[in-house]
Amino acid sequence: MGHCHYCYLQTTMGSKPYIRTYVNVEEVFDQAEQYMRERAPEMTRFEASCTSDIVGIDHLTHTLKRAIEYFGESDLGQLRFVTKFAHVDHLLDAKHNGKTRFRFSINADYVIKYFEPGTSKLDDRLEAARKVAEAGYPLGFIVAPIYLHEGWREGYKEMFEKLEALLPQYARNDLTFEFIQHRFTKPAKKTIEKNYPMTKLELDESKRKPKWGKYGIWKYVYTNEEQEDMKNTLGKYLVDYFPEAKFEYFT
Repeated sequence: MGHCHYCYLQTTMGSKPYIRTYVNVEEVFDQAEQYMRERAPEMTRFEASCTSDIVGIDHLTHTLKRAIEYFGESDLGQLRFVTKFAHVDHLLDAKHNGKTRFRFSINADYVIKYFEPGTSKLDDRLEAARKVAEAGYPLGFIVAPIYLHEGWREGYKEMFEKLEALLPQYARNDLTFEFIQHRFTKPAKKTIEKNYPMTKLELDESKRKPKWGKYGIWKYVYTNEEQEDMKNTLGKYLVDYFPEAKFEYFT
């Protein structure tokens, strides 16, 4: 939906991707209730953005808003999702009761400009994040994919500077960050190059480190040295600008 050149959905959805939405929302909630009862008294967290970016269409369907309010009334359920879109106004008055973590995928301007052409711009995402924080949602940010391009250190520093300048202080007490490096598979590369023949995305296996994926296919990540460099560089930015935040992982 966002025409993200690097996205793994390029592989799973092939050359003719489509947008899917569900109308059997009550059945979905009934199944969620069953999962929660089976795992009681533990909390069960549900992810609403594994194979799509639901915020990109929810201003039309409002199913995410229904889910937020459903889990807001739940004793044992939590919800989270991530988005690259700024269409959040209809979600601001949802009765979430702090049970939904609203996460934004953010990146350097270079990556958004060249590889995420159908998504909201960084400034618009950050403004949406400010609105979400004012609405009382627990907030999180996923820096993904971390992509090594010319001037990447400056680009990611500017990203953190913009976020620090915009995010209210009270929103930083329960703030999470996740770092995910760029990776690709050979099937994804084939589809990406077919769908976006003029892409600037670097997909040279010889420059990467092969890593066996949990889904039974090799993926190509950055070298150990490059991974350490990006982890240390972005990690320092995180400590400098958001020392209160919880760092979840780097992968």
